[in-house]
Amino acid sequence: MRFIIVALMLLSTALPLGAQELFVNGGGSKNIDEETTTYAWSISYLQPFGEHLAFSIMYLNEGHHSDQHRDGLAPQIWGRVMTMERKLSLGVGVGPYLYSDSDLSPAGDTYHNVHGVGLISSFAATWYGVSPLLFQVRADYIVTSNSFDSIAATFGIGYQLDATPASGPMHPNRIQAANNEITGFLGASVPNNSRSESAFSQSLEYRRRLSQYFEWTAAFLNEGNSSSSVSRYGLATQVWAVRQFYADHFVLGIGAGPYLLRDSSHDEGSTTTVAALVSLTGSYRFSPHWAVRFTWNRVLTDYDRDADVFMGGLAYRF
Repeated sequence: MRFIIVALMLLSTALPLGAQELFVNGGGSKNIDEETTTYAWSISYLQPFGEHLAFSIMYLNEGHHSDQHRDGLAPQIWGRVMTMERKLSLGVGVGPYLYSDSDLSPAGDTYHNVHGVGLISSFAATWYGVSPLLFQVRADYIVTSNSFDSIAATFGIGYQLDATPASGPMHPNRIQAANNEITGFLGASVPNNSRSESAFSQSLEYRRRLSQYFEWTAAFLNEGNSSSSVSRYGLATQVWAVRQFYADHFVLGIGAGPYLLRDSSHDEGSTTTVAALVSLTGSYRFSPHWAVRFTWNRVLTDYDRDADVFMGGLAYRF
């Protein structure tokens, strides 16, 4: 079920309609079941389909609720109305919430990585009066069957990409992009457990442009070797939905695919298995052939060894 939803999410992101908006939000989250509160933050991308309909993808980190550390991806469909001469947008959104929860024991010495799908309903008010800079207040209500229910309230600052002097949503530019890219990455791998130890990681990635809105990658990923949690490497392939901005100087994308890995941290010793890799990426081209790229990878396993891999690297495009 998760992979079907991710596939639909990738397809929806690639639709060449409307404008593009990028937000970073911060605020608080409340566990309704246990009446606990903590911080929350999110990164979201919104694609309008005209005046009253939009699609968005959000990464939401719900902070640390006692013995549970939960975050997830939320693709949503929005209904919106523009008021005050199209300077204020009021919208309601709904969609699935693909979450990963590090469920810790009360003592903090054991944990489980729990994956699931919930429902997220949202309200957002966005101010366009000083475009391309945007301001947003947002509330998210999350309901799940196998985890806790929660409410998040955040304030955000956004940016309208490829901005024009007109208020409100805008139209995209047509882009001519390079077809191939090779990137060498360095970064850190952080397991989703009670200790969150980091390890030095490296990756070599080949990226191929399939169309204006889709790319494919093949990569070797070495997650490094932390003292007790992560010691693995492998081959990953992903399909990406991407959007280019400012004549292909700035690119955003989301990808998903299988990860064939060799893991020496498994409780039963070294093993070869297949995990899922879900990733967000952004790149900036500073010359016709060279760019910098940053990627966040979430490794999803079925044996409680999930990890975040944060990577930055130099890319050659041809």
